[in-house]
Amino acid sequence: MRAYVGMPIALALATFATAAQAECVPSFVAGGNSVTLTPAGSFDDGRLNERFYVRLRNDGDSVCELRLAVGRDIAASDADFPGYELFGPNGSVTVNSTDAARTSERSAVDIVIPVRGETSIPYDIRMKLGWGFESGIYDQALEFFLTARTGQSELATQRTQLSLNIPAVARIRFAGAGGARGSTSVEMGTLSPNAVTTSPPFAIRVLSTAGYQMDLESQNAGSLRRVDGPEVIPYRMMVSGRPMNLKGGGDRIQVASHTGSTGNVHPVSVVVDPDPTMHAGNYRDRITVTVTPM
Repeated sequence: MRAYVGMPIALALATFATAAQAECVPSFVAGGNSVTLTPAGSFDDGRLNERFYVRLRNDGDSVCELRLAVGRDIAASDADFPGYELFGPNGSVTVNSTDAARTSERSAVDIVIPVRGETSIPYDIRMKLGWGFESGIYDQALEFFLTARTGQSELATQRTQLSLNIPAVARIRFAGAGGARGSTSVEMGTLSPNAVTTSPPFAIRVLSTAGYQMDLESQNAGSLRRVDGPEVIPYRMMVSGRPMNLKGGGDRIQVASHTGSTGNVHPVSVVVDPDPTMHAGNYRDRITVTVTPM
């Protein structure tokens, strides 16, 4: 009787041990992570590419064949986060709200996690970033979640915080002025002794991700100086319709907000009043324009 009674017990224990070994126990290696997105030094390129990985682990004794989906937590994301594309192992991934992602095929990818092993799933963020964005830090909260291949039950979740840092930078462009050895020149032509001489149309274009100040510094305190002599000819400069006071060496213009994608155009005009006593010769002044984001 003892042998007869013990046999079913031994079989039951063996069956239980086999079931335990066939279990898949998936999890994310990290409870959450952060991905910092920083544009290149110049916004002229207008592109940002960044790769990150979602790491998964299987602590069970059976291979995990699951689905990894991703959605966006709208409440925890900045509404003005720039648009971007997310690419996974199968190509473009549609990033909807977290609730919509649970039922969207385009937000998920099939994955396999080996027995008591790990796997890393690569994702690429591609973003067009050009002038027109304001400096600052923008956050986007992604939610990754594991589900079975069939059914919608969630087995594990992880939050990935995208943090975009747009630095305060500015660039200067000139329109309507000629170039000479890396600098920009404005030719006034022959000065008239009887009539006002006005410069040809030109402008300063400023591109900035923040409010900025533009400093103009005159080498000769607002005067044209004869190249081979001490004589000077005063001139008047207007920038965006505002007279510049260059007699003290320089003047400043401040703009409170960042520029649009095409920048801010500041028209410039230089006027020389007539003076019949002017000494013949070539006259020049050098104005240094410096734009600093605030």
